[in-house]
Amino acid sequence: MFNSLDIIEITGRIVRDSWGYPGVEAEVILENGAHGRATVSLGDTGRAEKQAELVGGWLSETILFEDASDQGRIDRMLSQAAEEKEENRAEGDGNQGVLALSMAAARAAGAGLHLPLYRYLGGTSAPVMPVPMMSMISGGGGEKGLDFQEIMIVPQGANSYSEGLRMGVEIYHTLKRLLSISGFSTSTGDGGGFVPDMKNSEEALHYLMDSFKLTGYKPGTDVLVAINADADRLYVKEDGTYCFSKESRKGGISINRAQKDMLAYYLRLADGFPICAVLNGLWKEDLEGREQMMKLLEHRTLLVSDDFSAANATIIRMEQAGTVTGALEMVEKARKAGHKVIIASDGKDTEESFLADMAAAVGADYVKCGAPCRGECTAKYNELLRIEEFYRKFGRAVMEYSF
Repeated sequence: MFNSLDIIEITGRIVRDSWGYPGVEAEVILENGAHGRATVSLGDTGRAEKQAELVGGWLSETILFEDASDQGRIDRMLSQAAEEKEENRAEGDGNQGVLALSMAAARAAGAGLHLPLYRYLGGTSAPVMPVPMMSMISGGGGEKGLDFQEIMIVPQGANSYSEGLRMGVEIYHTLKRLLSISGFSTSTGDGGGFVPDMKNSEEALHYLMDSFKLTGYKPGTDVLVAINADADRLYVKEDGTYCFSKESRKGGISINRAQKDMLAYYLRLADGFPICAVLNGLWKEDLEGREQMMKLLEHRTLLVSDDFSAANATIIRMEQAGTVTGALEMVEKARKAGHKVIIASDGKDTEESFLADMAAAVGADYVKCGAPCRGECTAKYNELLRIEEFYRKFGRAVMEYSF
């Protein structure tokens, strides 16, 4: 006889992510009629049909008739099945399908128990609502914008998550008007941040400071700044320097910063602007440099990485964790290390809101979902609004800012 939470049907299908690239969606149906869906972007991989077949085929056979509420067992079985398929392991296939199924099973189990996802994952106690890190100016690998991946804002002067989100939205629209009247493009890049063709990061930060003031907020008191450097992309192994190609083109001189120059650069930015966090500030394998950066800046900023080394904050992405259980284990490891926890989405994203529930469930310190625009970003921010509203009815919603 079936348990009411046993999985009786699984479907895999191809959908589209925020850039029109394929994504894989898994749908899980339980014996009691509950169902759950979850979507993961595949990016420009060209393996969409295979991923959908994996979810609907051998991955689904692995967990069919299993108890969806035994998340640890479900995830172990999925991960082991993916690992045993040598041809998929060699090609890197199966990972997105595993994650989609893991999230769909969790959502179905929650529905089967008549619990919203965040309560199913985190229990019945009221969550500490995360502080939003919202992208404002994007850069990265495109032709325009900054060499840094993105510059974000962190509303520290709010009394609730909803107020912090509102502050971010106001600043975002003020920045858009300010950029427009200054002759810059207000087109958006990965994560919804604007991509103005500015000469360097300092210019972008000055525009942000002006946006804070014009919106009625005081820099450093009401709103702080976070930088996602994505230094691995900037680093040139052959000569051991960080190449700022866009800054070089606009300035007319080659700008390649060595390790000591990067440290001095971050110090200068931290001295001039209210920077509360730097994500991936140096090449991941440069542990010596990262340790030096910790000594210089840990008392004034969060230094964020995803490998738990030379950092005081950990960024956790569902895609990197691989499964729901993997994400929960990463959170636990970060907490044991004394790190702040940032739950984040990827640049190539979908309207999937699972990470919002995860952030509330684990009491994440921050949530990073892009700019307060575009459906793939606002889906997460809006889900957190609903979660906060639920707990506010009982007078127990909490929002905490600490650096």
